[in-house]
Amino acid sequence: MEDNFYRGNLPHWQPPEGTFFVTYRLFGSIPKSKIEALKAEYAYELERLERYKKLDLSQQNSKFFSLGLSEELQTDLENIWRKRKQLLQYQYFTSFDELLESNLNEPHWLKTPEIANTCRQAIHYFDGQYYTLWAYTVMSNHIHIVLSLLPNAPILWAILQRIKRFSATKANAILDRTGLPFWEKESYDHLVRDGSFGRIMAYTLENPVKAGYVKRWEEYPYNYCHSSLMDEFRMDR
Repeated sequence: MEDNFYRGNLPHWQPPEGTFFVTYRLFGSIPKSKIEALKAEYAYELERLERYKKLDLSQQNSKFFSLGLSEELQTDLENIWRKRKQLLQYQYFTSFDELLESNLNEPHWLKTPEIANTCRQAIHYFDGQYYTLWAYTVMSNHIHIVLSLLPNAPILWAILQRIKRFSATKANAILDRTGLPFWEKESYDHLVRDGSFGRIMAYTLENPVKAGYVKRWEEYPYNYCHSSLMDEFRMDR
């Protein structure tokens, strides 16, 4: 299982053949002060969660030995705390999304059609090779993607590195700023759980609608939805 993790500002769990919701953003698109505030809040909540977990499991272990509770129950308790930690991470990622959606900070390089199309090309390049691409939207300063890894694909972070490296090189050449950072180093991803796929697809596709760019997501030129799902997510269905 450890091979499916990598650590940046957060641990990322990226199991093989998982379905993921991914967000990556332009360098400097969220003020550093706000990022640091979010990190500090997350670190505080994580430390508090770990403290309560140790206390709870200690109490349950005492019951385990005194009352003979089953190992299955112990495993269930561990799973409960694991899910609470996953929820905390999800809330952290959501906070970044909310900052991006509610305050579209500069730079807005992805508004340039040539750059937006370069990003689309990079995303589509590995579709069918490393993943099934379900949806994406290219906003002015960030991108959302929904994808499912294929068997034997590289770990997600390695794929994202390739996508970002290619698009950054091309975009910086267009902007005549070669060698400067284009994307923030870390992407934000979470595993799509059972029952949440439709909600995440709708969230992704309707981003430009919420931002006021278009009235229907199908009208936005930098949206993509897999052909097999078009009828399900059409706004006029």
